[in-house]
Amino acid sequence: MKRVSRQPTRLGAIDFAAEIGHELNLPLDRIGEQFSFDAATKLGLKDMRMLIGRRAERMFEYVVASLGHAELIQQEDAAAPLYAGAEVQAPDYFVALKSGERYFVEVKHTCADPARAPVSFSKNYLARLKRYAHLKGHSLTIAVYWRAVNQWTVNKVEDFETANGTINLRFPDALKMSIAGDFGDRMIGVVPPLICRLHAMPDYPSTIDQNGVANFLIGAINFFCEGQEILSDLEKQVAFYLIFHSRWDPVDPVATMDRDRVDYIDLIAQPPERNEEQEFELIGSTAGMVSRHFEWLTTADERIVRLTPQLTPAQMAPAFDESYRGQVLRMWQFELRPNPEPLIRKVV
Repeated sequence: MKRVSRQPTRLGAIDFAAEIGHELNLPLDRIGEQFSFDAATKLGLKDMRMLIGRRAERMFEYVVASLGHAELIQQEDAAAPLYAGAEVQAPDYFVALKSGERYFVEVKHTCADPARAPVSFSKNYLARLKRYAHLKGHSLTIAVYWRAVNQWTVNKVEDFETANGTINLRFPDALKMSIAGDFGDRMIGVVPPLICRLHAMPDYPSTIDQNGVANFLIGAINFFCEGQEILSDLEKQVAFYLIFHSRWDPVDPVATMDRDRVDYIDLIAQPPERNEEQEFELIGSTAGMVSRHFEWLTTADERIVRLTPQLTPAQMAPAFDESYRGQVLRMWQFELRPNPEPLIRKVV
């Protein structure tokens, strides 16, 4: 997807100054007397809750754009609308899918244990969002990034709104009724382990010093799956993406020595347990992998340093789609569909 070109350092600065001037009742040429952009930015960087929430909103935009099922994504709450009657609140995004579906999306993020902590919407909050969606004629949905399990869910409000106009969204129910598949999300399965092998450059010293440290230059990178080397360029890209952005975190590196020097180091990604009754194991969802990549690109020293990465959504997209067929790196793809039936039935 392509982004409409803007000039934030010129036009954006004037628009921002106009809003600050309106809030402080100051003309444009006197805003600097009472407002410091640098001080406001530093203050905002200390508000971790706001910072995490804002980044999650931008992350959703990148995730949807990267998955390739949308034809338009608009930040809906970028402007303050004029309205009459009951209060309104613009949701975070409007998304037009290639399937023809149109949705407003309110984005939420939670780091809490998804089995214990629901995502809640108060009656007034939900009513404002619903009225805005009604006035503009599109369905309202809730997208939640459950960070503890690296999973996105997207749910229609009508599936979870209670009789008193509130929502308590629990992860198992949200996942069961999620329409994230319409946005391009898929669960991915591959045969473990996946191995990234870093070869030491042979003409450069790689011996272990007296402190137990070996400095070496990487001369080549190979990837392996099911005991075979991956030779296809496309499959190498897929392997790299899965190893470094999936739920399978690489275990401690394993070094292989050639006498007193490092020959190569293996980074091995595998699940904590294996189900021996099937070939593959689930390695995560495509939306979750894009989110991990996004977090990695916007974090430094465990701090959020950007709200969006410098890369475009297209550059962050997984190297595979529904048409992928690997020769060595085989893949199973699952699109979860919403299931309205209760999974646990009450015994009477």
